Amino acid sequence: MLDAWFFNEGSKTLIQQMTKKKWLAACVAGVLFSSVGWADSPVSGDAQQNEALLLSSLNHISANRVDDALKDLEKLTAQRPDFRLAQLIYADLLAAQAGGMRGVGQQGEFSGKQLEGLLSEARARLKIETDRPENGTIPASLIKLSSAQTYAVVMDVERHRLFVFKNENGVPRLIKDYYASYGRGGVDKYRQGDLKTPLGVYFVTGRFSDAQLPPRYGSGALPINYPNVWDEREGRTGNGIWLHGSPFETYSRPPAASEGCISLSNPDFVELDNLVNIKHTPVIVGKNIQWISQDQWLAQQTEYEQLVEQWRVDWESKDSETYLGHYSQNYKNGDWDFDRFAAHKRRVNGNKQYIDVDLSGLSLFRYPDRQGLMVATFEQDYKSNNYKGKSVKRQYWVLEDNRWKIAYEGAPSRGIP
Repeated sequence: MLDAWFFNEGSKTLIQQMTKKKWLAACVAGVLFSSVGWADSPVSGDAQQNEALLLSSLNHISANRVDDALKDLEKLTAQRPDFRLAQLIYADLLAAQAGGMRGVGQQGEFSGKQLEGLLSEARARLKIETDRPENGTIPASLIKLSSAQTYAVVMDVERHRLFVFKNENGVPRLIKDYYASYGRGGVDKYRQGDLKTPLGVYFVTGRFSDAQLPPRYGSGALPINYPNVWDEREGRTGNGIWLHGSPFETYSRPPAASEGCISLSNPDFVELDNLVNIKHTPVIVGKNIQWISQDQWLAQQTEYEQLVEQWRVDWESKDSETYLGHYSQNYKNGDWDFDRFAAHKRRVNGNKQYIDVDLSGLSLFRYPDRQGLMVATFEQDYKSNNYKGKSVKRQYWVLEDNRWKIAYEGAPSRGIP
């Protein structure tokens, strides 16, 4: 959108570009108004004010209100002197006003790599303002939150944005979103050292304070359970994938800058960290996040809940063949393949006088980039004439020949509930 000015290093002066490109005013004004139109802003506090000032300055620039733009940028750079992107625009604008602009970034002390990173960050930050999900829509991957999952996190890679949802009586409501950086190797992590961010469904496993970490991680970190049991099944390697802050010397990072983690500005991370429950927060990471209406979301929730409920009912029926029909021939749980699992279930179920299975705390999440893969987690209370037991169970369901079947069943990876 701003290629005519900000991303064109062959430009003459900022003011000349502004007067020649009338359409820029409409574009930037549209960005600003669409942001303001999001009445219950999903970004709050320091993050909201910083982005609002940045976008306001661009709106003023497009309308040739240079003095107003300078006021915004002066305020922004004063309160966040580490916001390098704002410093770059401010320096260029001052030079343009004085008639001495030599090219984008020439007024600052940025290397070619740093400058390209800042330009990439500008593109990424502005992308969400013209490609914001419709108000009230929900990521289809958030099929069902359990009552214990107060918040859910969705990293939309294509939008360079991390969205935070609050569970309001079972319905996810968007309350915040943040610009976020991911691995400099890209996404879809497969092996140790590829510098990529994994795609899929994960859960926060712990918390590190800034005092426990090197400065490059900023204000803290929230580890996630990569590799999960499905990653391990696929031979994916690596570890140490976190949500964390930015190095203290900079406000934020370019879109692809980490070693595979998801990185926020430190004020944004602190805000997120105050919301996250380290035992109950899902983290969905995807390139192809599908946003659907609440009516569509409710309909799909009913559909997938019925899958799990029918599995439960068929288990209670003691009809082993019907029950085993819910499992994939490619089922694998550690050393157990489908044949071994099926033989065990036929033997055990055949000796039961009754089976009673109660499920509670069900959560359901679908992989954004692999629509044929779904994760179910729940608390299972099992009773029979000769055994009683409670456990937390996780299932991975796969879509085979238009039917969902269980390909993994067992304890959550790394002990996550």
